[in-house]
Amino acid sequence: MPIFCVSDLHLCDRGPRDNFCVGGREERFCRFLDHVQKQSGRLFILGDLFDWWQVNLSNSINEYRKLLNRLWQDDAVYVPGNHDNALSNFIESILMPKINLLYEMKLPFSQAVAGRHFTFLHGHESDPYCGNSNPGIGEITAIISGMLEDRNKSPNYKGHAIEDRFIGTLDKMMSLWRKLAGETGRLDEMINGVEEYRKQQGADVVVSGHTHIAGQISDFHYNCGSWCRDCDTFVRIEDEGIADVFEWTKNNRAVPYNKILRC
Repeated sequence: MPIFCVSDLHLCDRGPRDNFCVGGREERFCRFLDHVQKQSGRLFILGDLFDWWQVNLSNSINEYRKLLNRLWQDDAVYVPGNHDNALSNFIESILMPKINLLYEMKLPFSQAVAGRHFTFLHGHESDPYCGNSNPGIGEITAIISGMLEDRNKSPNYKGHAIEDRFIGTLDKMMSLWRKLAGETGRLDEMINGVEEYRKQQGADVVVSGHTHIAGQISDFHYNCGSWCRDCDTFVRIEDEGIADVFEWTKNNRAVPYNKILRC
């Protein structure tokens, strides 16, 4: 039973802020779910399934109820990220809404595969912009990006995600400030934080998302990438404990995605 890990779908409300519902992505994701099912696989969703920073929580759940039902019926495992952590403090409590997949939401967890200790999390915990559950710079930029997408009547402008353009500019400013202060760059800090979490858990391998940048570091760190931008990616873990990163192409095929996150 192979394990398939995805992250960062950022389901909104099918409005102008919703990257997932444009360009045929939702249909491709359903074909990907068919593929997982045919492989007798198990799906792990590692955070930011929803984007409750940009849209109303109940609206997004109602709009994607059919997909939620499918994921629940497929026995998917769901760990929240920073954009969908509004209910995370209710995990394993009677306060959690009794909506199939949401009701079974999990905190980061570990699992042994063929004697290798894998740990699974979203990865935002080490992001200085949004590691805290209270609103911060990350959430404020998401709100402003959403307003720009509303004005544009689409999440994309000239072939690029508006949110990436806006946040990219802010990232460059913050990165310059961090360099001037002699601090580590944001991406390196996030990678280092996830690596530290892996070591704290005593794990051999860590699988995460959050950065939207799919790839790997040697055979011990894998990032799922995202399903809300140009390239839809996932991590597959075989029964033997071997992991690899793949892209799900626009013609519904899985092809290797070879990117090294750090030399």
